[in-house]
Amino acid sequence: MNRLLNFAASSLLALVPVWCGQTKEPAPAKPPAKAPAVHPAAPKAPGRGAAGGGGRASMKAGPPVFRQVPGAQMQRFLRLPPEERDRAIDKMPIAAQESIRKRLAAWDSLPADERERQLKLYETVSALPKDKQDLVNERIGEFQKLGPERKLAIRRAYQFLSGKTEAARQAIVDSPEFKERFTPTEQRIVIDLVRYYPNPEM
Repeated sequence: MNRLLNFAASSLLALVPVWCGQTKEPAPAKPPAKAPAVHPAAPKAPGRGAAGGGGRASMKAGPPVFRQVPGAQMQRFLRLPPEERDRAIDKMPIAAQESIRKRLAAWDSLPADERERQLKLYETVSALPKDKQDLVNERIGEFQKLGPERKLAIRRAYQFLSGKTEAARQAIVDSPEFKERFTPTEQRIVIDLVRYYPNPEM
């Protein structure tokens, strides 16, 4: 009988480790690692000449603007100091005074460097024969009648062609792509202004 009890006790002790291993509570799962916070990169400061930055390039809104070339008398007015202008305008007929004062006010509102560029351009165009001067103003008048999108397309083509050699320019205006993109009137505007109205930005 004692042997039987000893055998049973031994068997029970042998099973304890197995049972404990089976009933042991699982270790709690580790929480997932927290993802590192992502901070958006700080915006880069605009460089010189970029939109909103300093520098002369930031002042330019795009391709050159076409302005009709004033006559010789008006060009003289543009070069006069304000006091001399006023004295000269006071001697003119009343009907003409209001118109010229408006034009001079618009001119004075331009930046000084833009006025200087325009005066040089006017000098260049004024040195052309009279028929070519009239042609320039005629083309600018045609340009001013166009819609905003067509004006921008012409200004960009004018700027692009102004930087080309005569041979390269001719190859472009003779290409089917150029003729498909622009109407005959628009082609004349681009070609004649590139030829007779030098790009003030170049």
